[in-house]
Amino acid sequence: MIVLSVRPSLITFSDRTFQPFIVGGPLGNKYIFEQLHFHWGVEDDSGCEHILEGNTYSMEAHAVHYNAKYGSFKEAVDKPDGLAVIGFFMQAYGDTDCCQFDKIVNGIHDIKVPNSEAQIDADCLAWMGLQDLSRHYYTYQGSLTTPPYYETVTWIVYKTPVYVSRAQCAAFRELQSCPKDSNKKIVNNFREVQVPKVSPEVVFVRNSGRLRSKL
Repeated sequence: MIVLSVRPSLITFSDRTFQPFIVGGPLGNKYIFEQLHFHWGVEDDSGCEHILEGNTYSMEAHAVHYNAKYGSFKEAVDKPDGLAVIGFFMQAYGDTDCCQFDKIVNGIHDIKVPNSEAQIDADCLAWMGLQDLSRHYYTYQGSLTTPPYYETVTWIVYKTPVYVSRAQCAAFRELQSCPKDSNKKIVNNFREVQVPKVSPEVVFVRNSGRLRSKL
């Protein structure tokens, strides 16, 4: 079972003995899935937390994982090799829905009010399969984009966006930020791109053949 909650459009696995993981590529160990969340803007032209070759995208999805050797996200979050975050750009384009993304969007319609939850099918993550997860990604050592901004993240960001319809993207902007005021929506929940004091080494991987995920 997968649980989708309204803030910040968070997806977690529950009541499941086997947890998804990723291994290989730039990672020195197995990393266990903790949660998936989304960032978006008030319009379709920006909402991502990375800029690629000068381009911004409508949304960015982050699949957060923790290093299995620490046993939990809480223990791993402040360790230098504690976390791995997989980033997917999402671009609103046209009126044709991405069918692989439909189940998440349908769940979004059920959780518009803060602190609400909905159960969605495990194959709601099928849109990730639109990417070849072993190739065409950027990786670097960086930080969380939310407080307390620990610099403990191995980032893996895929170059090619996942295309969704304008309506699918707009569904996220209908989520309420205040339970008593339906006019207050969650928008611009992304952090502006930061200029680091020391630029990290960014590596583009054309075809590693080693980065694997197990959902």
